[in-house]
Amino acid sequence: MKIVSLFALVIMASSCSSQKIDNTLSSFEEGYQPYAQSWTGGIPGSGSGINLFLPLDPTEMQQMEAIYFKGMITQSFDIKDPNGYIIARFKTDFNNKPDMNMNLDSKAEYGNKPPKNQKFPFELEDSEAVVKFSRDSKTTYTLITGIQMRPSMDLPSRPQ
Repeated sequence: MKIVSLFALVIMASSCSSQKIDNTLSSFEEGYQPYAQSWTGGIPGSGSGINLFLPLDPTEMQQMEAIYFKGMITQSFDIKDPNGYIIARFKTDFNNKPDMNMNLDSKAEYGNKPPKNQKFPFELEDSEAVVKFSRDSKTTYTLITGIQMRPSMDLPSRPQ
């Protein structure tokens, strides 16, 4: 019986481990380093976020499924220019309009959305991100290191 319970414990512990990283990108061409830049809209409630600029081949964007960075996950990607960066956009809670009704009577709060509890599958440093790719029906994860944080942009409105 002890062997069966020990085996079950090992199986549960291994299933809770984080995702496997398949590749690591740490060296980039001079002048094409990955960087992140936070932004805040100037009007109250206009939002805030972090834009992550990755010097990856734009043709790989069709194979990208998600990007993981600083405890956040996004599936929103853009191309800055054909020879440049892929931009991943992460929204943060700072400077957003709360989408809830707060009341002393709990029945009046009916309809509030519960907070999203996404499990973050990686333990990353602040200067690391993971890109999830799908190639030939196989999922791979690429770790990108050396991400520099640039000064924040304070904008008059939300970036387009």
